[in-house]
Amino acid sequence: MHPDFISLIGGLHGTSPIRVFHWIFRDSPAVGIIILAGVVLYAIYRYMNRR
Repeated sequence: MHPDFISLIGGLHGTSPIRVFHWIFRDSPAVGIIILAGVVLYAIYRYMNRR
């Protein structure tokens, strides 16, 4: 495996999801908005298809 990938995984261990979203939005806001929209749409899909 690539050493940067291993250090990335080691660095993210114990990191809260809120901090990860903050890093994504800070680096590239467009990708952050797309990911956030995907999570919201998935939550709506799961809510609508409950039994």
